[in-house]
Amino acid sequence: MKSWSTTPVSPGGIHGTGCPKKWGRIINISSGAAATGGVVGPYYAASKAGLLGLTHGYASLTLKEGITVNAVAPSLIDTDMARQDLRVDPKSTAIGRMGTPEEVAEVVVMLARNGYITGQTLYVNAGRHMT
Repeated sequence: MKSWSTTPVSPGGIHGTGCPKKWGRIINISSGAAATGGVVGPYYAASKAGLLGLTHGYASLTLKEGITVNAVAPSLIDTDMARQDLRVDPKSTAIGRMGTPEEVAEVVVMLARNGYITGQTLYVNAGRHMT
């Protein structure tokens, strides 16, 4: 079981972390379904699209504080959720396979290291949805 922790962020800085006020990264995990509707259902697509709106809103509010805010939107990643859905077809990607959780993690790490990219959504989907 994986656990995630979040830290509240305001335009005044990162609270309770000991980090300088002029630095931070927020990386939201959305889904390609936010742009395409996906196969899970409209409720899932709508919630993931909401994360993109949140990402853009916070990116403009926190930029002067040195906090970048971005989203990663994976599709067809080899997870329990994808394997259980019979409508998922790995051959529908240009490379003919599902992505791996490690490939998504590499994008997250890149965003965490980069202080110039903000307000963006990076689609990790083997060309299934191009922007």
